[in-house]
Amino acid sequence: MSEFYSRYFTHAQKPKKLLIFLHGYNNTLSEMMPVYQSLCDVVKGLVIAAPQGKMHSDKEQNRKSWYKISGFDAEGKRLQEETTVEEIAQIYQQAAPVLSATAREVNAYIDKVQKKYGLDDAHTYIAGFSQGAMLAIWTALIRERQLKGCFVLSGLAAANQALEAQIKSRPDVYLFHGQKDDKVLFKCMDYTKRWLQSQKVPVQAKAYARLRHEICAQELNSLSQIMNQPSA
Repeated sequence: MSEFYSRYFTHAQKPKKLLIFLHGYNNTLSEMMPVYQSLCDVVKGLVIAAPQGKMHSDKEQNRKSWYKISGFDAEGKRLQEETTVEEIAQIYQQAAPVLSATAREVNAYIDKVQKKYGLDDAHTYIAGFSQGAMLAIWTALIRERQLKGCFVLSGLAAANQALEAQIKSRPDVYLFHGQKDDKVLFKCMDYTKRWLQSQKVPVQAKAYARLRHEICAQELNSLSQIMNQPSA
């Protein structure tokens, strides 16, 4: 199986903290770079590893995804406000096989990046946006060793019925979601929070009143404050 293409971002000669950042559906590296650079500017000793999904857009080869949700929801029912969060969750249950397999690939990737920089799980975070956030939850919870934290930006505990049987680790999870999100509806945040709590996973959630399906400066500020906290 081919490895992920990835880029690394840091201002530190010898990084002390590692953040794995998983992009969203049909994202490009150029679109995500301001996020990576912003975090590196304010988190001391941080290195960001940014792997790319292996699926590409039929129209634009440089746009990458982790899997194609259109195969599970061709009519876009998950995007409609009248669809209940339980129905949305049921749609995503179909993604369980690809999420499980890809999360294992990402965990193997994390091991290699940790070896590259001489860092361990106690100094490693994972973050994801949208589809990448769903994969980040899977990656963090099925990992044999516990990561320092998991940041979920505009995400959902996708295919959580299948995930329940595979949980091996319970790191701190931080949920961030815009109330105007029209791609991963805002009601998914509370659903995810309640499910994580039911699985005894420590979780905090923060909502943004005017935020749509995007990453905002306030979210990045929250991530940086958490990662800048001194290690216990």
